[in-house]
Amino acid sequence: MASDVNHKIDVRNDGTVVLYRRQNRDGSINSVYQMRIRIPLPESKGYFRGTTGESDVARAQQIALNKFDELYFKIKGGGSLNTKSFKDLFEEWADDYSSSANLKEAKYIDWNINRMRKYAFDYFVNVKGNPKVDELKISDFDGYWRFRKENSFYQNATQYVPSNNTLRKEHTQFKNILRFAHKRGYITDVINIERPKETSNRRPHFDKNEYRKLYTAMEQREKDSPTSVFRDRFFLRQYVLILANSGVRVGELRHLTWDKIRRQDYRDEVADEPDERVILQITHSKTAEREVVCQKGTERFFERIYDFRKEELKEYPSTNEYIFCHKDGRPIHSFRKSFDALLNDLDLKEDARGRKRSLYSLRHTYATFRLSDEVSPYLLAKNMGTSIQMLQDHYGQVVTSLVAKQITKTNFNAASKTAEEKVYPF
Repeated sequence: MASDVNHKIDVRNDGTVVLYRRQNRDGSINSVYQMRIRIPLPESKGYFRGTTGESDVARAQQIALNKFDELYFKIKGGGSLNTKSFKDLFEEWADDYSSSANLKEAKYIDWNINRMRKYAFDYFVNVKGNPKVDELKISDFDGYWRFRKENSFYQNATQYVPSNNTLRKEHTQFKNILRFAHKRGYITDVINIERPKETSNRRPHFDKNEYRKLYTAMEQREKDSPTSVFRDRFFLRQYVLILANSGVRVGELRHLTWDKIRRQDYRDEVADEPDERVILQITHSKTAEREVVCQKGTERFFERIYDFRKEELKEYPSTNEYIFCHKDGRPIHSFRKSFDALLNDLDLKEDARGRKRSLYSLRHTYATFRLSDEVSPYLLAKNMGTSIQMLQDHYGQVVTSLVAKQITKTNFNAASKTAEEKVYPF
């Protein structure tokens, strides 16, 4: 740059500390010395540029050398020359994160950004004074978790305390922000922030009597349905039954298509009897892709839907059609409102401890039933796409030394119905 060559002084004679004067717009030379500093360390990239605020060359040199020493030890301690304030880093990360979204991810990404802006941004910018990102320490994030639990909003005069799952999601976004800062050269190392300490948070589920009440009522409501609501109640019933017998997440089931289902025979080698299970190939998941082994009998629920759609379309459903879809084939986005209404009608909306149930309670019900049947938590975790720690924290005892077939073991005897022999594409 032309402004770098005016009255240029190499203070250390090695190019690490350079003083210069800038040219004004009218062509005159500004009397104040600027400094350009490079730190000769492998982990340091780029230059620091700033003003000395001095026109006296001796004082300007001393200020520049002091700044060099400050930056040198800062880099040695894990800092960066090109760091950003938390506010500037957050805005840059949010823009980059939003631009990377496709149409399916946009809503999820917006939710993450808005939540982090509401709490993390507020804490680090307004409470902590907008520190430089390379100055952040693990203790700063420990302080955030305390702030987060103590400063949530109030609803109906009761303070809403964020769940462990919500804080884990925020922890994940913090890691993404710090990795972004490292990629952009704003920090030299990504600090290993600890996950917030979890409190006991056993998930609301249905016990066996409540679950029996639920599926019995759904069957009766479907039989009594007028034509205008029969389809909605039919699909809701199958949706609930599949969730409770597979343990998949709501979003995973919503994206399931017919070509992602198959059957597999787990034949009993001793009795030489067929033992068929439905296998779901989960590709839309918050974790890695996986195959899910459903409980015995779950195939009936898929068969009902397939027969319903075949009658509705007057032809076989397409293999890539969403299993839970509207008449025109568009995926049904949510059953939340209809399920909430059902729970309210049956007085099942809250468990004995006052915790509100939702569709996700069916996943927790699945886990609770499987563990109570002494299924290996290691196999169960793999089937559910979760961790052993999550099962230990939220669902109960850890049982080992069980064989793989126990993943579908049950002591819960639901009435089975015999259907005529049919051929299905799964």
